Amino acid sequence: MIYQPFEVDSAAQPRGGLGAFNTFLMANLRKPITAQVSGAGGIVVLTGVVGTNGHISDVRITKNFRPDCDREAMRVFKLFNAWKPAKKRGEVVHQQVSMPIIFKPNVPLRYIHGEVITYQDADLIVLPDSNERVKFKEVNPVDTNGVPSGDLVLYKLANMKWEEYARDSLVHRLNEQPDSFGRPTYTIGHQQALLKLNGSICTVDATGKLLSEANYKIGKLAGPQIAYHPNGAVAKKHDYGDDKQVILSWYANGQIQQVQELVMGDVLETSEIDKVTAFWDSAGRQLVRNGTGWAQYYRSVKSYTNKNRETLLVEQGHYQDYLKQGTWTGIYADGSYFYEENYDKGVLLTGKSCVAGQDTTLYELEDRHPIFSGGMPALKQFLDRNLSYPISAQKDRVSGQVVVSFVVCTDGTLCDYVVTQSIRADLDREALRVVKKMSGRWIPGIQRGKKVQVKYYLPINFNLD
Repeated sequence: MIYQPFEVDSAAQPRGGLGAFNTFLMANLRKPITAQVSGAGGIVVLTGVVGTNGHISDVRITKNFRPDCDREAMRVFKLFNAWKPAKKRGEVVHQQVSMPIIFKPNVPLRYIHGEVITYQDADLIVLPDSNERVKFKEVNPVDTNGVPSGDLVLYKLANMKWEEYARDSLVHRLNEQPDSFGRPTYTIGHQQALLKLNGSICTVDATGKLLSEANYKIGKLAGPQIAYHPNGAVAKKHDYGDDKQVILSWYANGQIQQVQELVMGDVLETSEIDKVTAFWDSAGRQLVRNGTGWAQYYRSVKSYTNKNRETLLVEQGHYQDYLKQGTWTGIYADGSYFYEENYDKGVLLTGKSCVAGQDTTLYELEDRHPIFSGGMPALKQFLDRNLSYPISAQKDRVSGQVVVSFVVCTDGTLCDYVVTQSIRADLDREALRVVKKMSGRWIPGIQRGKKVQVKYYLPINFNLD
């Protein structure tokens, strides 16, 4: 039997209340590009049945807005299965719920034949197409999910005609690392976005399903950065500020998992300060509140005894005043690895780790990225002193950025050099020469007391001015 809200003793509600549900909506709801064209806003009202297991079913639309927004509202509403079921006479029962989904108005988007078109002035500031200061037109092909689907082309107005001024090629690149199930993933973005990290970059699987997306501004993540669960629900959302990240995490059923803040430092010199404000378990019980409480995390990792097999890592410990406090432990379900660490106000005091069949390692240092000896200032100084601009490239007025990847070995030497982003042969050779000259000048990365090999990507800029 399906009850109405007024027929039960305690009505069904989202775990964490309407605030948690609205936060989920804000992260997951996407106004379709076709709806952005009109710019209009509206409301879709849906009903569904919350079962005794907290899942939603029999979702229907009772108030339409427009077909594309109706479909999106239904998609997101079906993803949220973190309901506290209704009770009647002390027993959990099925209950019908009704929720409005709001699509806000927006500045109308010009989207014609799969291309987003914007008009810009001489300084590339976006303007209405009727503005007399328009000098450029940008044509950006994207699919209905907003994923780039073709070259980005900039046209310049000359003699009352549009002439191609610049073209930014679309890149569809196979990633070195597959997903957690060993399946290939691909990075999609425009050449300049990948080279200069300035724009939108997406990761998809072999079928084109969106796995993650990030926005960059002049080499830095500008947010939001979003990762998705296999069912399409948002798993993690990073919002970036000047000196910190605010990170929200969800379970696959839509239940919020964690509210976290990372205070950023120079990634080559200092670690982030990890602050946890709140944490919920998968059943919706809030275990960390206002930065204090106990948390337990689960994630899939590669086994230490069989690199071709995955196992479950369980990490647990206490937070106090937003920081790790006391003893934290981590154990692989197959018994191949274990660690125990002791913290005081977020600072690691001591730790020990053990790979099955090996001696226990004792340590007092936090995990650390590889560091060029002397830090970022010394690295910049080294490049300034040793990098030479090939005369042939200067004569041809060629500039840009070469990206070289390499592995920082446990003794500070370098190996496995690869030019992952090329300009042309002479500039590539010079970038590679300088990177190889750095070998032996690096402090290796550390993971739970052990020096580890870490792959590193270094951009080398060749600027004529």
